[in-house]
Amino acid sequence: MATAKDFSRLGDIEGVANYILVRDDGYVVSDNYDQAVSLASAIVTSGKYCDSLVEDFEGRRYIYCCIERDSGNNILVFSLGRYFLGIIQHADSNPQQLTDTIIGFLKALT
Repeated sequence: MATAKDFSRLGDIEGVANYILVRDDGYVVSDNYDQAVSLASAIVTSGKYCDSLVEDFEGRRYIYCCIERDSGNNILVFSLGRYFLGIIQHADSNPQQLTDTIIGFLKALT
């Protein structure tokens, strides 16, 4: 089972500006972002939306949501069961490459 320490390695991935791991009740479990609490609700809401999409696609896809921001520091949200992971990407990073790297990271944790 993955621990909060495992998730702290996300900060070492190229293209990740910050990460926020949030429990489904909005509690921030692990992060490297000073405004994590202010984004927790948006991450939970987006993560629950991802859960509904997984059901629509019969669980066959790894679904994530992207919250686009004017700054280019988009937030990628992944559903992890009772937890949701928010990744704030560097504006100059390749979104698809970063997404593939994060999915690989998450698969390695299971």
